[in-house]
Amino acid sequence: MPSTYSALKIELLGTGENSGTWGTLTNTNLGDAVLGEAITGSATVAFSSAADVTLTLTDTQASQSARNLRLNITESGAGVGYVGNLILGSGCQIEKFYLVRNNGTGVKTVKNTTGTGVAVAAGKATLVYNDGTNVVDVLNSFSSAILGAENAGSIIPFYFANQAAFPSASTYHGAIAHSHADGAMYFAHSSAWVRMLDSGGPLGTPSSGTATNLTGLPLSTGVTGTLGAANGGTGVANNAAMTVTGSGNFAYTRTLTGTTNVTLPTTGTLATLAGTETLTNKTLTSPVLTTPALGTPASGVMTNVTGLPLTTGVTGTLPIANGGTGTTSTTFTNLTTNVTGTLPIANGGTGTTSTTFANLTTNVTGTLPVANGGSGAVTLTGVLKGNGTGAFTAATAGTDYVAPGTATTFTALQTFNGTSSNASHKATNMLEVATVSAIAATGTINFDTTTQSVLYYTTSATGNFTVNFRGSSGTSLNTVMSTGESLSATFLVTTGATAYYNSVVQVDGSTVTPKWQGGTAPTSGNASSIDSYTYVIIKTGAATFTVLASVTKFA
Repeated sequence: MPSTYSALKIELLGTGENSGTWGTLTNTNLGDAVLGEAITGSATVAFSSAADVTLTLTDTQASQSARNLRLNITESGAGVGYVGNLILGSGCQIEKFYLVRNNGTGVKTVKNTTGTGVAVAAGKATLVYNDGTNVVDVLNSFSSAILGAENAGSIIPFYFANQAAFPSASTYHGAIAHSHADGAMYFAHSSAWVRMLDSGGPLGTPSSGTATNLTGLPLSTGVTGTLGAANGGTGVANNAAMTVTGSGNFAYTRTLTGTTNVTLPTTGTLATLAGTETLTNKTLTSPVLTTPALGTPASGVMTNVTGLPLTTGVTGTLPIANGGTGTTSTTFTNLTTNVTGTLPIANGGTGTTSTTFANLTTNVTGTLPVANGGSGAVTLTGVLKGNGTGAFTAATAGTDYVAPGTATTFTALQTFNGTSSNASHKATNMLEVATVSAIAATGTINFDTTTQSVLYYTTSATGNFTVNFRGSSGTSLNTVMSTGESLSATFLVTTGATAYYNSVVQVDGSTVTPKWQGGTAPTSGNASSIDSYTYVIIKTGAATFTVLASVTKFA
């Protein structure tokens, strides 16, 4: 009778079989290699790529990860951060415990080939049970159990040094904890730790609270601080400097003693006086007096005084500088006999006694400004430019205008149209911008068409990759291109021993199925070479593109 195998793939030796090797096979079954793995064994499950990992059990005494009690999940390479499944595949559909530790940064779900399984968070461990159909969380099976203590003096401690040491109230909703720092008990509710009140005992010093329903508070010993004006107080300590602000029906009387400064408001009505008040030795700065009787001031400056009657309120003679004649006589000066000299231009004259005007070439100096109809420059050479107010200056070739012999950089789209009998332009030795980077192709690669025509990765690819064409990081290719336009792009990919290839093509983040040269999309690259991918992108409508693609090996 030949040997058979148990659910844990322990070899069950058949009668008359394995002559001379029974001891060796039995020791293997009972040792660390087989039964030991199921009881105390630990196996590492490595996620080295962004893909699910499947474990199996086969009829062999050899070490098998799925037989171990503890599964230790690790991540490396493209598998770092991968959120996926650890699948218990062929032969694993048996009733068995697993202690799973997720040392990675992505959530891993332990499951059978069917069923929902159990998600193990990054950095966490849990005990699961495979019932042959589904993988379930063992701890959740205890959700209805009651944790208690023996009456014979056993206790369950919930002790922490202070509130800062408490765990997350959101994670442990309903838990209780004791804080040694303030001697109080707390329970977790609504994502916060709530302090339990000790009825009839001392409250201690709470960290926060509202004293709406407190009574019997002694003002002399139970209150600190200063009562604000909004609460009926003065807002300042007794005898201290204070600012009184009130609105509505607000009565306030203060008797000032000693040396006291009072700052009055700058707007509004200061006070309404019932009787007559006298201000003695008071300085008023820029006051506005409404219909006052000033009396006879000792001095003052009447700069802004209006309504002064000239016949009764002014004395003396108004000088010429102030628009007067400087005299009380009504006899006027005869210009022809009593005035000599030349009336300056500043006084309304011509500044000359001659009727001959100035000669520009001999009697005028300086440069006529632009504001006066001139150029603002002494000499003018070549192509000129002006800014509206400043002098004309020489324009710069390649910056201010296009010169055939000067290098010019265009930042706006230039369109050259031919005719039915002529091409639009002719060029010799045209250069294209190529970006060369020591980067390995993998994941999604953004190809910015506004900054380059050729993209060259010089480090060997580490995985299949997606090429996403866009205008730039802030501009879509749909914005750059108009319907009926096309552009070409080349991506040079260095490959090592593993021939990774371009598996997905996108435009502005949306997948486009290219039309590949020869009619067949590549399923691998070319090992130890440079694969040259060439794409012709044609915009056929709004956010609609046709892509023609080809790949050529260079080695």
